[in-house]
Formats: sequence, structure tokens, C-alpha cells
Amino acid sequence: MLRVLACLSLFFFLVPVTYVRGPVPPANDSQYIALEPIALDARDPERIRVGRLAFLGGWKITSDNGEFGGISSMLALPDNRFLMLSDNGTLVGFTLDEANHRAIRPFIAPLPEGPAPPNDYAKKNWDSESFLHDPWTGQFWVGYEHQHSIWRYGPSFARKESVNFPKAMQEWPDNGGAEAMLRLPDGRFLVFSESAKYSEGGYQALVFEGDASEPGSKAKLMGYRGPKGYKLTDAALLDDRTALMLHRRFTPLDGVSAILSVARLADFEPGKVATSQPVATLKPPVKVDNMEALAVTREGAKIIVWIASDDNFSTLQESLFFKFQLLDDENRLKKTGPESQNEKAGANPGFSTFESD
Repeated sequence: MLRVLACLSLFFFLVPVTYVRGPVPPANDSQYIALEPIALDARDPERIRVGRLAFLGGWKITSDNGEFGGISSMLALPDNRFLMLSDNGTLVGFTLDEANHRAIRPFIAPLPEGPAPPNDYAKKNWDSESFLHDPWTGQFWVGYEHQHSIWRYGPSFARKESVNFPKAMQEWPDNGGAEAMLRLPDGRFLVFSESAKYSEGGYQALVFEGDASEPGSKAKLMGYRGPKGYKLTDAALLDDRTALMLHRRFTPLDGVSAILSVARLADFEPGKVATSQPVATLKPPVKVDNMEALAVTREGAKIIVWIASDDNFSTLQESLFFKFQLLDDENRLKKTGPESQNEKAGANPGFSTFESD
């Protein structure tokens, strides 16, 4: 019954309606989501730059729903609506009211169907890590880890449409599955492993000639090598030639950090090892956590980058949600005075956006 209600709730979340605020529901059944505004750098609240990113807003997300957390991927939908996917098979949705720091029409409910029985909530059986959406058909794709598979759902998650357990993915480490997924302009799907090593370097990715969720879809191997010491956590198309790639790292000495980089779609070919070029590094004193979710939107000519973190359901971590503008060379701020100090974390002064081939 809960999953039926989830489908109905998601339908109403995805369809624009007039919002009327109601009472906060009881704990653990709550649909309430709170947004607390945060600075990019608490030690320097005026700071707005990190590498090629200009900070436009940031929030700490909390909820008294026990299933909230573990954000591993997200979608940016029209009208400032966001749909986030937790690594415990939970959907989190809300409309972002930036001016008032509110989550309007919040929604928290489990995926309606997945690679385990409805009552089996063991994390390894519902470890959903990657997320795609087709705005024209309304269909959704979810990549699962542990139960290595790609699922396609109908509009509003009304039903499962197809499921694929690709043979090549079954050789991936239990915790190294479909960490990121892209759908290329030509219709091909890319599914990236977090930790399955590729023989020619980097980590494995699969290039599907068609829909990765269809059992008959053929896949070929390629490699992806991110910044040294970092592992890929999400990816999103930037335009019809490039993609943004999000990576994370944790070491006992340096703590947690993340790198955002740009890759050429032309390099995503079977047998090749694709690379990317960093545009920003998020590391202390910049506010950062286990950054795993990435989305790209546009506001006029501005490229907007949204990044969210996976708190691993730990009281020692946080669910962060950032809004940045991706700057090109022509929009770089002058490196004089105090602002130059604000670029030290992750700045790449000589970087230029990839030129067309």
C-alpha cells in the first residue's frame, strides 16, 4: 500500500499545483523537509568563488522522516522542482523556494518497485545510485548497486517497464556498481562503475547502443579515468558535446573533498579511456561533504550547476545542496585584491572550455 501511495504522491508532485502549507506530519511518516541556508565558506561568508564555480546559494537539508538521507543522484525538473534519489531506494522531491529558503510540496517515499521484495529494506538490495529522466516520455531510469541492474519506470513511477541485469555489470564489485549514468544525444547510454578497474587504465564504463534497461541491449567496455585519487559519483550532460563529472575523495589526513570536471562526449567510445579536466575543487574551508549528486539547468545564458551530498545516514555528516553558476573564461573575475584569495581552493586559472573538434 505504501508503494501505491508513493506513486500517487509522486504524480501530484510532478504535476504543478497551487501549494497550501499544512501541519508538519508525525515523525518517520513525515513529508516535511527543512532547508537551512548556509555559506560557501563559514569563515568568509562573503566568498562566492571556487575555481570556475560562482556560488549562488546553499542549504542544509533535514527531515524527521527516518528514510530521508543518503542522496546519491538527482534530477532538476521544470519550475525549480527537484527529485533526489537515496541509496536506500527512497525518492525525495520538493520545489525550491530560493527567496524564502523553503521546500514546497515536499515528497518522501520509497521507489514503487526494485530488485528486492517490497518488505526487504536491506540497503544492499535497494542501493539506487544513478538516475535519468526523459522529459518527452516522462520515463525514468535507475541504476542499482549490489543488485547490479538498470530499471526503467513509466511516468510518475506508475509501473516498471523494463529491467536489465547486464552480464558485464555482474563482475563489478558489490559496492562498485552503476554510480553514474548518462544518456547521450545519439541515444546511447553510458553506465559508470565506481571501482571496477579497466585493463587500460581508470575504471570501467559500459557503452550501450540502445536503452540500457532493455535485456537485449548490447554493451561494450570503455574506461574512465578521473582526477588522481578521486572516484566518480555522478555525471550530467552539459551540452551536446560535453558532460560534467563529479568525483569525491576521503583520506584520514585531508578529510573529504570533491572535484567537478568536464569531459568530451567524443571520448566516450568503446575501448578508449576517457578523461576530464577539472574546473573546481571543493575542499575545506569550503563547505563540503560526500558529494554524490549532480544536475545541470540553465537560467537564460547562465549554466547552473546543482550539487548535493550523501550523508550516509550518519549524524556526523550532512545533506548539503548547492547552487553554482559555471563560468567560462570571459566571465572570470579579476584576480586582484581579496577575491584572488577566494580562488585558492580548486582554481584552475589556465583552463578553457573544450573547443569543438
